[in-house]
Amino acid sequence: MVGLAVSAALLAGAVVACAAEDDSSEICSKRDVQLAKQLNDLPILDARPASATPTKSGSGCDASNGQAYATRSYRSPLARTEIVAFYEAALVQDGWQARPNSAVPPGTTRAATGINCYFTKVDGQFVHFAIPSSGSESANYILEVNGQGQDGWASSCTPE
Repeated sequence: MVGLAVSAALLAGAVVACAAEDDSSEICSKRDVQLAKQLNDLPILDARPASATPTKSGSGCDASNGQAYATRSYRSPLARTEIVAFYEAALVQDGWQARPNSAVPPGTTRAATGINCYFTKVDGQFVHFAIPSSGSESANYILEVNGQGQDGWASSCTPE
């Protein structure tokens, strides 16, 4: 009886997984789903200041635009400027390339709540690193790595 319950649970899980994959199949290709898995394994997402503690992680493909993504959430007592400085140094050390961001005029300092444009290639595709702005100081922050998706890149931040 226990074996039957386990088999039923496994079968139900497989059906749910297929349904979830089918829901996004019109927008998310197999390549997008594979890219999301590769993004989830990028070391930059697990890099963190010593005082930061992980709170959440995830990856997938946005069914609305086909954009592969991976995220990590952390909690840290550091100021936002210290968090941004940590990741900018870590990105450079990890080989990511900074690109000009037209939303941040040259010679000025961007708001401490976000990070400039950083790109690298994964499986031949450009991917973008971001620390989304919450608009205020907070003990929580999120890291995102995104593929291009069908909507393209923001005009203020492009890989080439």
